[in-house]
Amino acid sequence: MISKDFEIGRIIAIDTAEVSIELNSDIKGMSRSTYEGPQEVGRINSYIIIPVGARRLVGMVTRVVLVEEAEVRADRTMVTLPTSRRLMKATIIGTIYKNMFSQGISVFPVLDTPVVLASQQDLDAVFGPIVLSSDTDIIPEKPGFCIRIGDSPVMEGRPIRIDPDAFFGKHAAVIGSTGSGKSCTIASLIQAIHEDQRIKRTTFIILDTNGEYREAFQRYNQNSQSWENIPHIKCLYIPSDPLKKNDRLVIPYWFMNADDFIRLFQASKGVQRPVLLEALRMARNEAQNTSSLTNFREELICEFNRIWSLSGKDEKTSKDIKILAEGLKRRLEKQDLSELWEELQREYNITKSELESAIKNIMSIASKLVDKDTYPNYVPSDARADIREAIDPLFMKLTGLAIGQKNNNSGRSPDAPSYFDKVKFRNRHLEQVLRREESGGPRARDYTGTMLLRIDRLLSDKRFDFLFGSNNEMLPNPEHVLAAFIRDILGIGSCDSVSLTDETLAPKTKLPFYDRQRDKENPADLVILDLSLLAAEVLENVTALLGRLILEFLQRLGEQNGKYSRGSLPVVLVLEEAQNYIQQPKSLEEESISRAIFERIAREGRKYGLSLIVCSQRPSELSKTVLAQCSSFIVHRLQNPEDLRYFKEIVPGIYGPLLGQLSSLAPQVALILGECVPAPTLVKIREANPAPKSHNPKFYKYWTQEDPPKINVEDICYKWEEKDRS
Repeated sequence: MISKDFEIGRIIAIDTAEVSIELNSDIKGMSRSTYEGPQEVGRINSYIIIPVGARRLVGMVTRVVLVEEAEVRADRTMVTLPTSRRLMKATIIGTIYKNMFSQGISVFPVLDTPVVLASQQDLDAVFGPIVLSSDTDIIPEKPGFCIRIGDSPVMEGRPIRIDPDAFFGKHAAVIGSTGSGKSCTIASLIQAIHEDQRIKRTTFIILDTNGEYREAFQRYNQNSQSWENIPHIKCLYIPSDPLKKNDRLVIPYWFMNADDFIRLFQASKGVQRPVLLEALRMARNEAQNTSSLTNFREELICEFNRIWSLSGKDEKTSKDIKILAEGLKRRLEKQDLSELWEELQREYNITKSELESAIKNIMSIASKLVDKDTYPNYVPSDARADIREAIDPLFMKLTGLAIGQKNNNSGRSPDAPSYFDKVKFRNRHLEQVLRREESGGPRARDYTGTMLLRIDRLLSDKRFDFLFGSNNEMLPNPEHVLAAFIRDILGIGSCDSVSLTDETLAPKTKLPFYDRQRDKENPADLVILDLSLLAAEVLENVTALLGRLILEFLQRLGEQNGKYSRGSLPVVLVLEEAQNYIQQPKSLEEESISRAIFERIAREGRKYGLSLIVCSQRPSELSKTVLAQCSSFIVHRLQNPEDLRYFKEIVPGIYGPLLGQLSSLAPQVALILGECVPAPTLVKIREANPAPKSHNPKFYKYWTQEDPPKINVEDICYKWEEKDRS
């Protein structure tokens, strides 16, 4: 039954998701008196109801227009005065059926269907009751819309709540121009979650590239000269300031995998990457006390494969084959292998004489090709067959495979997060691989010169001490160092059942995350990784490394910790200013390790319990893959035409009429779209208390002050220059 005092007009046009409504002529001043009190009619972003049988379609007002028309009589003898028609457009966003709201529509209205204002009962069906009963049973497996994110600026006194599982479970994006309130929105949302007395623990990690968030979750106590957590939230703050030695961010370099080293050292395809990867493999294996026999076997397999790959190409490569064989012969003569020969014969049934004979045969075969008297009577294809005959029996014994077949070398992978000595890696293993590659010539060193220079610079640059340690001392490698790091950044807290290395072998301040675990750090609900003082050239590498370690740990948790452990540790990773490290590539050749990692997380992370909140002021520069995986959007003011166009392309077309207002939204007001809210709605985001350090500078106040603030420029610059001011 339609209440007449709620009726405001009739439908005069129907599109697929939009209707046009002619308002009743008796509505004066665009308001209507109802038994619930006076209500505005035609306010943008307000809601209307269209009854269709047992269902009530819900529409959101997007346009109101006044049309004046003059009627001309058929005999054209008289023209009446203009009459005004008030027309309104609304986007249909969902359906109320049996007092339950669902997004989308299954039936459409017909022309001349009456349109009514949304009653309080209708709004309760869409957004839930204004006040949630304190004894309301929220089912943990299906909490529904229970976290208040703000209030409606259109419906006075109407709180807007989100579904935490929908918002965090399927990735979300918070976007808007600078100063529109993105940081306050994220801070306010996390604070609202922890104000719920039912919340016992959370795992939020913020990659804070602007250094804004600490003040939103900790207060500085002037009396104790220390930071203290605000109520309800246990926060761990990890700065990137190298002067804060007890707390600073340190990530041991050996946590990086092969791709991380390739991107960090900018190893190009061709010669540089194979040299780097082989040196990494050798360094990790040596550091893990791999047996001498294993290392020797690895070297033989590598050399046989290189000789085989060069054979059969042309007569020019025969010189390289000969040089490789001569180099292997010299290494066997120089190295003291007396203890290895017995092991080699016992384990692989290879004698010293067999190996020396094979090397002599290879040298002889290569010499034939180099000799002008034998070539072209002796061609590369013949040489390839002879080389196979010489080394295939040995290769079969070493690997169980014929030469040329794919084999899995033993030993550690270059990707394993295991310790190795950075000095030996640079001065021994890289040089050893280069000598192999050079084979007596200068080409490999020439091709790797730029990579070597970059490695030397990064290892000695103090800005990268958080990764490699200082130039004159090594980072310690204590027991359970990777586990301690994972516990630290996930805020899990220390483990009582595991013994950690004491301070004699792992001195304090060398690995602050290890110190915290050794000191029995309590679990944290929120970990803030302040990356604001990191060198810009390693921001991508660090964010990618952090993201990959978290993802791969959660993957292993799901595979190794029992049947129901996948997703058992839900983690929310907030990417502040994400456009700085997950940019959309401008060309097919452009590589980015961080973009690759976060695109992988966007595609796969949800099933392992890793959710992203992508925060950016330039959505048009963000990876399309990452944004396409977001199912919820909190959109603040967007003014750049390119950003507006791009955002309209990635959201469903039904929202198109609602997006025209984005360029005029007030600060801290946002349009929320997607699965996290029952219906698209405009929200005045609740105040973050305390707020993050993202206040706008007060220029006029500074200009008009009698006494300008004192600035200790010298002290700032001393710290900047990393000088010891005693």
